[in-house]
Amino acid sequence: MSAQIKQNTIIQNPAKLFFLVGPSGVGKDSLLDYLKQYQVADQHPLVAHRYITRPVREGDENHVALSACDFSQRKSAGLFLFDWYSHDYSYGIGQEVKQWLSAGQNVIINGSRQYLATALEVYPDLIPVWISVSKNVLRERLVQRGRETGQQIEDRLQRNQAMEKLKPDNCYTIKNDRFIVDAVNQLLSIINQNQQEGERNVEREIDRETEEEKNREKTQEND
Repeated sequence: MSAQIKQNTIIQNPAKLFFLVGPSGVGKDSLLDYLKQYQVADQHPLVAHRYITRPVREGDENHVALSACDFSQRKSAGLFLFDWYSHDYSYGIGQEVKQWLSAGQNVIINGSRQYLATALEVYPDLIPVWISVSKNVLRERLVQRGRETGQQIEDRLQRNQAMEKLKPDNCYTIKNDRFIVDAVNQLLSIINQNQQEGERNVEREIDRETEEEKNREKTQEND
């Protein structure tokens, strides 16, 4: 392998929830599969499993397959933190990810670009990560995958270009034109950046509380 994962020591801090989005063929599954197989950082992100109303296919992600009825029942019971509908299937992310976050574990979700705005409303501290690839590389990957006709691929490429223009300003971006380890390193850099910012916020909060306590003590002494 011509590229190597950098040595990363993620700062220990309140856990973060990352929402990975991008078009089919951009390499989301490859990136998440890599994270499932290899421990690449001290504060390694857990990959949330998805609940989907379709069977598990060979070469597909290892999701939890549900019937439409089962999915609807779980949704009505409030068991999903996020859920959306796309390409004739329902997708859900379970409430259990909040337990993982409470346990100090960073979590990354395979999300949806169309659902991103709603996800941010549901969980304002969500950190969106937009994975992209050049048009020619994406076309090549879709052709190699062999699931669609030439015209369907071109239609998908056109839709992707339209979606790229709608990317929010608050998204981090990963470019995945080359090796998967390059994308992993970009993701780890994003995680580390957010952990560092979280540490600074914690330090500022401690300083604020300390200053308030000193002021209270002074007030009591003057009284």
